Amino acid sequence: MGSPLLSGSAAAQVPGYSTYTDWRDWARLKRGATAGLASSYDRTGENDDFSQYESPAGLIITETPCTVGTLAGPGVVWRFWMPHLTSNQGFVVRLYFDGEETPRIDTTSNALLTGNYSYFEAPLVNTFAGGQVCYEPIAFGQALRIETVNKPLPPDGGWHRNRHYYQYAYTLYPAPTPVTSYTGVLTPEQQAGRAAVTALFGGVGQHPAGSSPTAIRLSVAAQTVAAGDSLPVADLAGPGVVRQLNVRMDAADDADLAGLRLRVYYDEDATPAIDVPVGDFFGAGRQRPLYRSLPLGTDGPDGFYCYWPLPFHRAVRVGLHNSGAQPVTMDGAVVEYEPGPVDNDFCYLHAVVQADLRADGQVYHTLLTATGRGHYVGNLLYVEDDNYYFGMLEGDDVILVDGERGLYGTGLEDAYNGGYYYNWVGVQSDEPEGAAPRSAIRPLSGILYVDRHWGPAHARADQYRWRVADCVPFTRSLEVLVENRYAQVGSRWTSVAFWYQQPPLPGDLNCDGAVNFDDINPFVAALVSQTGYESQYPDCRWLNGDTNGDGTVNFDDINPFVALLAR
Repeated sequence: MGSPLLSGSAAAQVPGYSTYTDWRDWARLKRGATAGLASSYDRTGENDDFSQYESPAGLIITETPCTVGTLAGPGVVWRFWMPHLTSNQGFVVRLYFDGEETPRIDTTSNALLTGNYSYFEAPLVNTFAGGQVCYEPIAFGQALRIETVNKPLPPDGGWHRNRHYYQYAYTLYPAPTPVTSYTGVLTPEQQAGRAAVTALFGGVGQHPAGSSPTAIRLSVAAQTVAAGDSLPVADLAGPGVVRQLNVRMDAADDADLAGLRLRVYYDEDATPAIDVPVGDFFGAGRQRPLYRSLPLGTDGPDGFYCYWPLPFHRAVRVGLHNSGAQPVTMDGAVVEYEPGPVDNDFCYLHAVVQADLRADGQVYHTLLTATGRGHYVGNLLYVEDDNYYFGMLEGDDVILVDGERGLYGTGLEDAYNGGYYYNWVGVQSDEPEGAAPRSAIRPLSGILYVDRHWGPAHARADQYRWRVADCVPFTRSLEVLVENRYAQVGSRWTSVAFWYQQPPLPGDLNCDGAVNFDDINPFVAALVSQTGYESQYPDCRWLNGDTNGDGTVNFDDINPFVALLAR
């Protein structure tokens, strides 16, 4: 297997930069990769999500050397985040590589997160709505140890600016993956890779892969969609990759944006992989500003845009359905796609909308529950509470992977790279958007609308975060949650979660996501016994060996198997 970090690049390149610029690979299966998060979350499940470490255990209130995390490589730290106020306290940041006793990174949080350390600078390091984040990839070939020094806190548990909130998002890769550890110096090739990412972030709103001379562009003219009707936008035979989706609704009100739904079907599936209201999918309407982020936005030349790659093997259908009670005017739609081969490691983009009114005793809003194999790439989350207090932002984000591992965050706004209620409290006056910003837009995260007021009491926060490099792979199951226990009963929670999922592969009899000679044994067992392995893998539709779908397992199933094996 080739490195998931390096795509057509020399192994000496700093891992990570090409992960952003190799646009098609955003959809590629992350074989053998494991995501993790070293954070200050409260290990007891309560809300003291600060000054907690891998060791020593428990809430630390004295000046104490602490270990944030010990990681066995190869791997990459993709994201380091702290609240701006906390970062300004100058917490020690020390990273030890490959068992060395001398740290290669030895600095402070305020130096690193203000772009004053080594080549760590904007746009991969930025300040955002009460938070500060570094997206410089920090690679380690064998091991990484992250250490800090805790600062003293009041023994009575009172609030203090020395509360140490932090998150380090990382990915571990299988041992054969060639990863060169961070050295502090960029080679010319590495400088070129970083320059490409800088240009990508600077050109946000344009297609991440640039223009394509072989792409085919389909347009649908302005028209009105009657209540209950559907409008086909594209019906394509594969294989290929949809490069972009656009919908223009220039004069649409919020009811129009909620009623018109974007639907995407792959291959022969009768159930859409995407079925989301246009407003929720793109983050449009409801006093939100026009914005541009890396994969999604509302301020494109063709209207609302989606640049997530959508690979498909046999077919893809894109349409708009009016689920409302009134006609909706659509001012134009575009699908641009590139025909060509798509191998089995390319996954299909999915999106799901979930809406909750918080019930008494409810602890979590569920953004996503999925089974299969793929990777999670982010969400939009819209929250409203009839309360002046931003208590709804106290909840932690939680991602459960394969029923075994969890990634635990430290607060809702922290998950979106903000801090201290998006700089509405613990205010840092030197931020780009200033105190109490209504919106703040970045390539990988943003707030689309934040406000609170009395009479009647109301608080609202609409936000997004995309996980391009720091995606979360899963091989069996995935659950994405956010705590809503600190919001009032009746608070409104709406989310749109995005993930890539590998479609079922005829011939993948051992359910490992590939068709190869390892599938021979289950096939032969199924051929002999006619019982298959359904009890072991109930979600894998091809496990009974019936690869041609004729209802029986016999030697006629050999041909599709061999054809798929040769792809």
